[in-house]
Amino acid sequence: MRHVGGHERSRAGDGQLNTQANRYVLQLGGDLAQWSSNAQDRWHLGVMAGYANQHSNTQSNRVGYKSDGRISGYSAGLYATWYQNDANKTGAYVDSWALYNWFDNSVSSDNRSADDYDSRGVTASVEGGYTFEAGTFSGSEGTLNTWYVQPQAQITWMGVKDSDHTRKDGTRIETEGDGNVQTRLGVKTYLNSHHQRDDGKQREFQPYIEANWINNSKVYAVKMNGQTVGREGARNLGEVRTGVEAKVNNNLSLWGNVGVQLGDKGYSDTQGMLGVKYSW
Repeated sequence: MRHVGGHERSRAGDGQLNTQANRYVLQLGGDLAQWSSNAQDRWHLGVMAGYANQHSNTQSNRVGYKSDGRISGYSAGLYATWYQNDANKTGAYVDSWALYNWFDNSVSSDNRSADDYDSRGVTASVEGGYTFEAGTFSGSEGTLNTWYVQPQAQITWMGVKDSDHTRKDGTRIETEGDGNVQTRLGVKTYLNSHHQRDDGKQREFQPYIEANWINNSKVYAVKMNGQTVGREGARNLGEVRTGVEAKVNNNLSLWGNVGVQLGDKGYSDTQGMLGVKYSW
């Protein structure tokens, strides 16, 4: 189970429109099957489902008009993961998932009735990387630290499409940007720390930091009676994320992280996540 909260700032319309958005995501999942093909690797196949909502507001810095948006919905799908070395997760890994998503959306603006519509579609991802040990050293009070480096790459298909519709005032609303392919290239480095007093308890801590470059093949935009207004600054992003993963015992793991993405033209996205995993 994981909880995600985020805050995004963006501009549109050549900088005339400023948008802020707050989002929350809850995701649950679990393995349906696990197996090994050579007594060293490990395959995981499972299901997952989620709930998400987002509240946003957009303000025009030219005429003072503003609008408020709300999105809420659900997702359900499958995941599959492979580790070359399950014992310490070194070597290659591949992680993939696919979700079907459905959302209800509402936009209200000055002197206009609410505009309600839905969105549906599939998102899917394949991520791969390679983890190698870069060194070991002893810390204070008997802590053994192993340093790992993990180059990684991910491709995500974003196929959620807003329904085209006509407002009560006759304005035709269409959206662009579905079918976006997001590419992420980066590197993660972390320490696996184990204290001698935890010998035999399987207790470990992994503080980490990662840096990524993210590219979006398409820009999200709204077309109103043929006039297009697109989100600016999110085509290419730099991301930094830091956090910690903790293995409390053989059954319980906890993790948390914070991260920020920065683009041009004032685009930014800040996110925090907390997660828990229990194995029976």
